[in-house]
Amino acid sequence: MAHLPTHLPSPHSPALPLPLVPARLDFLDGLRGLAALGVLIHHYSAAFYPTTMTGDPATAHLPGHWETWLAASPVLLNFRLSLFFALSGLVLAASVARAPRGWRPLLPQLARRYVRLSLPVAASLVLAYALLLTHSFRPQVLVANGATWLEPFWQWLPSFGQFVRDALGGVMMRNIPRYNPVLWTMMVEWQGSLLVLGVLALAGTDPWRLALYAGLALAFMAAQADPYYVAFLLGLSLHDVYHRQWHRRLAASTRRVLVVGLLLATAFLASYPESAYQFSVTGAAYTWLQLPGVEGSRAADFYHILGSGTLLAALLLSGRLQKIATTSLLRRLGKRAFALYLLHFLLMGSGSAWLFGWLRGHFAYNASFGLMALLSGGTLVVLTEVFYRLIDNPSHAVARWVGRVSAAALAYLLARRSR
Repeated sequence: MAHLPTHLPSPHSPALPLPLVPARLDFLDGLRGLAALGVLIHHYSAAFYPTTMTGDPATAHLPGHWETWLAASPVLLNFRLSLFFALSGLVLAASVARAPRGWRPLLPQLARRYVRLSLPVAASLVLAYALLLTHSFRPQVLVANGATWLEPFWQWLPSFGQFVRDALGGVMMRNIPRYNPVLWTMMVEWQGSLLVLGVLALAGTDPWRLALYAGLALAFMAAQADPYYVAFLLGLSLHDVYHRQWHRRLAASTRRVLVVGLLLATAFLASYPESAYQFSVTGAAYTWLQLPGVEGSRAADFYHILGSGTLLAALLLSGRLQKIATTSLLRRLGKRAFALYLLHFLLMGSGSAWLFGWLRGHFAYNASFGLMALLSGGTLVVLTEVFYRLIDNPSHAVARWVGRVSAAALAYLLARRSR
């Protein structure tokens, strides 16, 4: 990572004023909920209709060529995870916008963030381990239908000691997704949080901070680091631009035209093909975007991150889009997005797979999927609500308490050291 500036602002420097900008951007909840729902639909379609992911007609279950068409079309937008990470950078920046700068306030912020993420993750690990102990996962049912990408999962039972070590920090620190495959993102989320909070704490009042963000992004790309960290920096940059109120200087007609252009750019960039099975799309519309010397998956990540940025920029500019995103249903979904994300893959590999296998003994493939999806959807709604109320939502209060305790402990230690 590039070195931060050596001349840092005082830890007691006040945050920049935020006229007319709420500390919490509530309209982002709806977008987060839609992104989580997109991840769920993608995983279930790839598990039960794997041709939509692989493009292999041999594993198709729908009549005609619908699945191969979906696999090679821009209809399935591929930027869901990039959007999650860009959202995290934006939301984190908003949540600490008024916090004091400097390394002393940074440590309690990091403690609070770690607890906020790790408590729900640990609870999902307990559930996953219970499912492993009771041999409740049924990946073989899905693999037999063509979803060979699920074959490596849930094939061994870690010892209890190993489970405890993983729950205490292995998943967050060392990317161990053996219990729940979607948890590979948690290490990226935690390290991206370190990046955002660290940069904000140490250089958040620097007048040249946008150039710093751009320099860090270029450094990550030059070092061929995980491109998702650039998404965090992009979200951070968008908050900084929004924070400065530049958008309020635009005429209403100009903003409308800009929003439409950003949405069109989102549709194009977010559907950039990410795998070999989508080469037909590449040849038709995306050839001019190919990056010389850059492998296809990294180029796709780059354009998906840009697509996430254009979508967030459109949302920040458009009051109409914000109004849609703050409807009660979308906000409710957004508040439960983390719980939904942590639970859906576990249900898919256990209860949904078992139910589908049982239904296949009585119904045709597509009818079995429809009944399974209906029953699994209801079950997931209940499980998500319970998890949200008992684990996810209370973790905010616990994290705030840990942040206050950490701040008090740090102040006490520094006071003793200064005597």
